[in-house]
Amino acid sequence: MKKIIILIIVSLVFSISCIKEAKHNILVIHSFFGNVTIQSNNSIQQPKIGDTLSLNDVVITDKGSIVDLLYRDSGIIRINENTKVTVSSLIKGDADDVVLNIDTGKTFVTLGKLKKGDNFAFKSKTVIAAVRGTSFRMVASEEGASVDVVTGKVKVQPVSNNTVVEDVEVIVEENQTVALDTKKVETIVQKIEEKKSIATQQDAQQKIVEEIKATIKPIATPKETIKEIKQEVKDIPVVATVHEEVKQEISKVIEEDKEAKKREEEEKLKKEKEKAEKAMQLKLEKERQAKMMAQKLEEEKRAKEEALREKAAKEQKIKEDRVKNIPTL
Repeated sequence: MKKIIILIIVSLVFSISCIKEAKHNILVIHSFFGNVTIQSNNSIQQPKIGDTLSLNDVVITDKGSIVDLLYRDSGIIRINENTKVTVSSLIKGDADDVVLNIDTGKTFVTLGKLKKGDNFAFKSKTVIAAVRGTSFRMVASEEGASVDVVTGKVKVQPVSNNTVVEDVEVIVEENQTVALDTKKVETIVQKIEEKKSIATQQDAQQKIVEEIKATIKPIATPKETIKEIKQEVKDIPVVATVHEEVKQEISKVIEEDKEAKKREEEEKLKKEKEKAEKAMQLKLEKERQAKMMAQKLEEEKRAKEEALREKAAKEQKIKEDRVKNIPTL
């Protein structure tokens, strides 16, 4: 009986330790390049491949440096150069509740479908982007932030004083961008307070709602931005340990970049061909005009010579006629 109890206790301890290990193995450093530092527990250290990130860890990349993180087997996160990211949340109860604060810089994430109850978000000074299966980029600065969705959909909400403005949200779809600076967020917060103060005036409330929507309305992502994003993520590794859908998503983004380059090269060759054809047409036209001009000059020369001959002939005839009319002695 004692042996059975001991075995049960050992099994429980092992199970708990495995669960704990799994729960804390949420964000793992997959690879990095350049000068990357991790601030953890008041210490600064260099990252190591396979290291896990803990709550409140800060990842900092210098110029020309990048680091790729794995989110379990569900996603890949690229932290670009000159970027500072803080792990502000990892777990809530029995589920993942990952929130990465980006103070400044650029990040790109590709996620597969999350488990029920799990959450993943990137948060900046002015915006939070929550995802469940998508690829998107966030660019943040002291003035504001933008979210560029490459595939899937992202729920975006304003952030004011580090607090999410729960009354407002927008769904940003594929090839759309939304940007919020501090002034826009202040305007949204003011509009919400104004809406609360006129709770009995439905028409006025609806007008305020429309004004808020206009402030946070997504726009089509500019082609230059899409090209820039593709360039930034072209070397993200297709990791063997992640879900197949994540591999396919990364491959899709990279392949789209290759296809875009192929189209760009084809377009370049087409333009060069058109330019060469245009230059040839221009050359032929110049040659034709030069030939016509030469013919015209030749004709004018002949006409002039003919006119001179005719004039000389007339003058000769006049002389001859004068000679004939002179009486003979």
